[in-house]
Amino acid sequence: MRRTAVRAAACALVAGAALVPAVASGQSSAPVLRVHAIFTGDSGVRSTYHVGEALFSDVPRAGGRKLTQVCFSSAPIARPACSAAPIAAPAQTGPLTVTATLDDGTELTRTLNIIPPATHVGGRRMVPATITCQDVGLYGNYDQRRHRSRDLFETMTRGTPVAMLNRIAPGKIFMWDYATNRGGFASESCAKPDSA
Repeated sequence: MRRTAVRAAACALVAGAALVPAVASGQSSAPVLRVHAIFTGDSGVRSTYHVGEALFSDVPRAGGRKLTQVCFSSAPIARPACSAAPIAAPAQTGPLTVTATLDDGTELTRTLNIIPPATHVGGRRMVPATITCQDVGLYGNYDQRRHRSRDLFETMTRGTPVAMLNRIAPGKIFMWDYATNRGGFASESCAKPDSA
């Protein structure tokens, strides 16, 4: 009987020891700043982005803490250098340091390489542009049957910096307003790519 008790105790210790690394690794997962381009379909980790690509910053495994501020080492397009908004677009080429601050004061940083803006309108990458019409609506929907925009989000004025992405119908394109972080459909003829 004594031998059985010793064996049972030994098995329990071995099983417990096998669980310790798994539990410890689950607890030691440190928060990390993750940055990715929106609307590109990228799921992998990248460190190189284009000027004008709207980047989304988040902190997985933050242990219940909230992201309170995101800062770009140089101010992004049409936004302040630091903001509570997790989305912003780099304004210039070169190294960009993104710093995320959690509600307990923890700061996480990541350095990215920013290359010149994409220039192909209608592709997978955002193309920086400027509104050229006096007023143009940014709409939430486009009715393909009636060929009409619906659900006005906002009215953009001449000079508003936007990104142009994909065409959805003749003369209609998806645009992103950098200042408001709002996307929708607008008249393509009312925006001119900054590279043109």
